[in-house]
Amino acid sequence: MTHTPIRVVVVAHGPPLKGGIATVALDLVEDPTLNAEFEMVFLNTAQNDSQRGKLALANIKRAAADALNTFRLARKGTVVHSHAVQDPWLVAWRQVAIAVAARLRGARVLLHNHNQAPYMERPGEYQVGKLNRWAFALLDKLVEANILIAAAGEPNIRQYMPTVELPVIANSVVVDTVPQSSAVHDPPVILFIGEILERKGIVILLDALDQLDARSASGQGTGNYELRILGDNRAGLDPLKDQMVQEITARGRAATMTGPVSRSEVYRHLSEADLYVFPTFTEGQPFTVIEALAAGVPIVASNIQAISNMITDGVNGRMIPIDDTAGFSQAISELLADPEQRCQISQANRTLALQRFDRSVFSERIAELYRKYGSAAH
Repeated sequence: MTHTPIRVVVVAHGPPLKGGIATVALDLVEDPTLNAEFEMVFLNTAQNDSQRGKLALANIKRAAADALNTFRLARKGTVVHSHAVQDPWLVAWRQVAIAVAARLRGARVLLHNHNQAPYMERPGEYQVGKLNRWAFALLDKLVEANILIAAAGEPNIRQYMPTVELPVIANSVVVDTVPQSSAVHDPPVILFIGEILERKGIVILLDALDQLDARSASGQGTGNYELRILGDNRAGLDPLKDQMVQEITARGRAATMTGPVSRSEVYRHLSEADLYVFPTFTEGQPFTVIEALAAGVPIVASNIQAISNMITDGVNGRMIPIDDTAGFSQAISELLADPEQRCQISQANRTLALQRFDRSVFSERIAELYRKYGSAAH
């Protein structure tokens, strides 16, 4: 008899949106090992960023269309793998509609939680409103599992979903496709990758480097480095970005901005980097940290729960309290002055990336869930 593979319907925001959910969705539907075993189907629910999460007629219509398309694509034995931030409440109820549609067709449902808050808040401190709690309660009955990207989210989601499985599967990259940096260059390269926004810690980075330069000018420490800021700095896309671009320019560092670059160019810059500095205020599980680990670049990052769950202070770089400009400046200075330590950290980071964040690890953990909850027809 001919074997019919388990059908997997990945429901997620995809292109033209970028980053986060869209990246993970494409990682799944384009993964060759998953496609060899499963029938991978992509239901792209991309929508206007300005309306996302808002109570608007257009969003209600989109949610209904997503549920209808899920019903159309699902069938008995199918796994519907739905990706979302799961709050605000309208997003959670959209997940309910998708789950109901899938169950009506005899399919099983896996959710994938990409929200930042559950991974940022301390255990039990993640709070949602009544409508959101009701949606979580229904999802607890409708779905088989809610996949988390970090263990830090488990106690926060468990209070709203007491019975479903909460597997932890980290985001990933194909580590072998990321060229490894020696982390020892002349001059050393300090790299920032991310949106050029204040919440990403741009001002902290600039202030820290200004302090570093001031100490160097007075004969204390080294000011010999090259700064590169990778991010979309095109004018008119976002007024908050425009403000940060103006701030960088006013500080005399306009030439450090590369503008938008391709993924291969990001990897090239990482391969030439000695430090990845990321003073961000809030994250879920940043891909840039995973990519820096894969490239073997020492990391100086904010000591927030989302990142401290990924790396270890002193082993993979330095973890600095949010807003501690002096702490960032000192950590950067010490690592710039110690190429031997940077080289040791580089090897530790590449090893960690292979063990925890490689695509093979991600794909196999996902495949285990697809096999567990899908049933192939014969």
